[in-house]
Amino acid sequence: METVSCCGIMCNECPVYIATERDDDTMRKYLAHEYSTEERKFYPKDISCCGCRTVSADCNKFGKGCGIRKCCKERHVMLCAECKDFPCEKINEYSPEGSEQRFRLEEMHNACKELLK
Repeated sequence: METVSCCGIMCNECPVYIATERDDDTMRKYLAHEYSTEERKFYPKDISCCGCRTVSADCNKFGKGCGIRKCCKERHVMLCAECKDFPCEKINEYSPEGSEQRFRLEEMHNACKELLK
């Protein structure tokens, strides 16, 4: 089953989701190194996600720290495409125009425009 994240990423294409599904510690170590910055350090145990639209996302570093997910929860929508204010500055930062995930969100937003009025 394919699941779309709040920001339009296909979960089954996300490296963190894949590492979690495969229970791949080597991939977790690599991703922790790749995603770490001076401001935000990741450890292999942090590389865990079953999808941002799951309850477990409240308990992992990716889900808790995601501004898009937080916004969707506050606005009571499953993903940005369902928001009447789409696109906004927040989604422009995470899913820039021309990106595959932005295109996906735009298609879904257009499909449900009538419901958002």
